[in-house]
Amino acid sequence: MTFDLGIRCRTLLPMTGGEGKVHQDQFLGVKDGLIVESGPWKEGRDLECSRFIDSGSRIVMPGLVNGHTHLAMSLLRGYEDDLPFHKWLFERVFPVEAKWVDSEFVEVGVSLSALECIRFGTTTVNDMYFFTESAAKVLDGAGLRATLAWPFMDFPVPDEKHLGDQALAGRPARFQAFYERYRNHPRIRPALGPHAPYTCSDDLIREVTALSNRFQVPVHMHVSETEKEVRESVSKYGKTPAQRLYDLGALHSRFFAAHGVHLTDEEIRLFRETGASVIYNPDSNFKLGSGIAPITKFRRAGVECALGTDGSASNNDLSLFGAMDLGTKAQKVAHHDSTAMVALDALNLATYEGARALGLGHLVGSLEPGKRADLILIRTDHPHLMPMHSVLSQLVYACQGLEVDTVICDGRVLLDQGQFQTLDPTTIYAEVERIRLKLARELALHH
Repeated sequence: MTFDLGIRCRTLLPMTGGEGKVHQDQFLGVKDGLIVESGPWKEGRDLECSRFIDSGSRIVMPGLVNGHTHLAMSLLRGYEDDLPFHKWLFERVFPVEAKWVDSEFVEVGVSLSALECIRFGTTTVNDMYFFTESAAKVLDGAGLRATLAWPFMDFPVPDEKHLGDQALAGRPARFQAFYERYRNHPRIRPALGPHAPYTCSDDLIREVTALSNRFQVPVHMHVSETEKEVRESVSKYGKTPAQRLYDLGALHSRFFAAHGVHLTDEEIRLFRETGASVIYNPDSNFKLGSGIAPITKFRRAGVECALGTDGSASNNDLSLFGAMDLGTKAQKVAHHDSTAMVALDALNLATYEGARALGLGHLVGSLEPGKRADLILIRTDHPHLMPMHSVLSQLVYACQGLEVDTVICDGRVLLDQGQFQTLDPTTIYAEVERIRLKLARELALHH
């Protein structure tokens, strides 16, 4: 057969060049996980395919790119809601993680989130958490594409608790072992994850930057998420978080800053100058009261941007469709301008531009020959998607994510007409409930 997989795309949104043009009755041919042909449908193409899919009334578009998340935190969904950011993080989340997060917790949490990502049409995730090896194992088995950041903080993280005095000193070697294992993996990309400027000393930031330069891997870090973070940085260091990072040589084209809610105009210039990216997380920023990142200003200044959900402990779901909707409307409100951000902008952040911001634009983000076959099919036979005056408008302002019907990553079908192909939901849900009951009992004993 000429193609491993062929798709007749009766409605195709390829996002080529980020243009957002909708094409009718097209054909995509996939071989060895790569899109090798794209063009008008011709009768008989189905006979050239080992597997053939006719999209029918479904919309075919690139798989979504989640620029910032903490997948294992799905097990803390709803655990602590409606608290001030610093109280939520330092008094609730960090203590729970220090006591209960282990490799089993991460495997189950990432398995649950992998189900959710697939169900919502996300094929690429940029994740930052603990027990990175465990997360890699799950995501590899699930068939997703992932950049996984090895954790760095000034204090031992949960996967280092048993190492004692060697916890901090041994990090570079442990990261290198992880890097060597996955450096040539087709879908799993190693990265570095210094948590935030307020949990990382100058020396630690220099160490991480040196590792990034040595191995040419990305750095994924929370930056300027809250006003308090900025005030405390100025008080302690005499400079804002991003200015401090720049002065330490930490900003570069492989640096991904999650949030950037309170970046100044001068800091935006530094991001553009260094090629560092910003990841917009509107749901989390709204829920934690952090503010609205000036994403429109970033993009107009030439800063690469992606869209993220953050973790389910602060969102509380992983739907990028929800993030596109809220994120677009937030910019309209913040700028008092209904054109400050439009549907095409949101789709770009979740596909073409988002992939570029994460250094993956050569692989994914659009459906065209030479790119990996990461794509989704979305059912339109729902009342809230009718009438279809505009495909782009319906995808951003009406879709919720559960309309996703079929998900393909690297040419492999992960969701087939609503049925998971690589994960067993029943088993995962049982494990999730077991851990929930365990945590509930433990928490009850300590309250």
